[in-house]
Amino acid sequence: MTYLNRPVFEFTIDWNAAVERSVTFDLRETLLGFGAEFFTPTATSTVNGWDFSILLENASELTAFESFADSLTGRLQGFWLPCPLQTATFVAGISTTQFDITAEGLSTSWNERPDQHLLLTYPDGAIGRCGSHHTCQIVNVVANGESERITLAAALPQIPSAGTVIQRLHYVRFADDEEETEFLNENTGTVKLSVIELPLEYTNAATGLQPIFLYHLWADTPVNQHWRYTSFATPLASGGKVFAAYPITHGEIKQTTDGNSGTVDITARPDPAHPFSLLANLPPGKVLWCEISFCYLASPEVTTKLFTGFVDTVEDDGITLVAHCADRLAWLKTKLPRFLIGSTCNHILFERNTCKVSRRFFETTVTLDEAIAAPLPLVRCTFTGTVNLDNFKSDNWFKAGILECGFGVQYEIRSIVGSRWHAGHLELSLNAPLLFAAVGSLLQITTGCDHTAVACRQKFNNFDNFGGFVAVPDQNLALKGLNSSVSQGNKK
Repeated sequence: MTYLNRPVFEFTIDWNAAVERSVTFDLRETLLGFGAEFFTPTATSTVNGWDFSILLENASELTAFESFADSLTGRLQGFWLPCPLQTATFVAGISTTQFDITAEGLSTSWNERPDQHLLLTYPDGAIGRCGSHHTCQIVNVVANGESERITLAAALPQIPSAGTVIQRLHYVRFADDEEETEFLNENTGTVKLSVIELPLEYTNAATGLQPIFLYHLWADTPVNQHWRYTSFATPLASGGKVFAAYPITHGEIKQTTDGNSGTVDITARPDPAHPFSLLANLPPGKVLWCEISFCYLASPEVTTKLFTGFVDTVEDDGITLVAHCADRLAWLKTKLPRFLIGSTCNHILFERNTCKVSRRFFETTVTLDEAIAAPLPLVRCTFTGTVNLDNFKSDNWFKAGILECGFGVQYEIRSIVGSRWHAGHLELSLNAPLLFAAVGSLLQITTGCDHTAVACRQKFNNFDNFGGFVAVPDQNLALKGLNSSVSQGNKK
């Protein structure tokens, strides 16, 4: 069930466990000169918190609750919680927009808080078991002796009758990211929940002004694939494209005018089909572009772009995938690499402006003949061509190189740990096993470089562009003429 485009919590409360309510109101200490301090509010209204338990009595209820929790991606993706305690005592129905309750002073307090939305459950047991609830917003409450008359903003399907249960709806979110469940027996358990009210979000939820974030990820050829996700609870169509609902969020987006690159972290649930899995804990082989924008539910075609860049690295901690993204200004950092004085080259292999080695002369394709998973992932291959085979068969010719295969969501990239020619096959040791490639698949492999002067001269014939130092003097010859001695007269 949904109300104002947000889900309503419909699970049965376990009355064997205590239900606790907390009310908070934030105050901020303010000091002015040497006068006495006074306190100013940092919230516009009190905030309700609820601690309660729900009883799930069968497998379908357990599955339904898991689905409900999974749909609430993001801390501000709230839901409507019927007040765990009955809000008012129903007296009589007047019309489809009016009914009377026992007087409780609601006429003077109903508009002092944002929880002005009601949920009415009719007394018909069959209807109640079907979950057919009716919700509406209060527009006025008038005192009438021992009763009070409530007027609703919209008409109900029928006039409420005796036995109708009235509850106020609180717009809340889960207080914790952890779930505590006590299983009483097979497919029966009690879940302890803590929720916090979001009083400032009532208006946004009612008018559809809560921002919906859209994530567009794509990679060029040979991947040639686009992925679209949204942090909203359900799939959303925008710009003629469907954004799938997925547990994905992003951190702070920094925008500066000092010329430094902007960065953002995108966190997503691990999934082999997710593009972040292609780059998790591996050196990036293909650029994965990313774009973050937002829209509103009332006008999903009108989007505002927040960030455009590429995924730099991805971390996989076993629980989440965290992509560290940067905008195009980050590439300026690689235009002039920092040179380290040493015997190894500072350049990136096949980089056009520094290394200048052409990749097309040092890559080839092979056919997968066999894949062995342990102890180190190993694949046996057969060359598809005959060019440069003498060099390609040399031990560790492809060490530190890259292996690529597949297209689209089945694209894979691996680092080559070692290579050798053995028994008529090229054997490649990889940093991780291949998931999608099968026997007969075509693999593209690239020569690796150990960044030494020997490899640059003999393997790539590129010593003119060597970015290291063949010999490093132990004295600074430029300062040798400044050496001095002190005579007996203490003169230099």
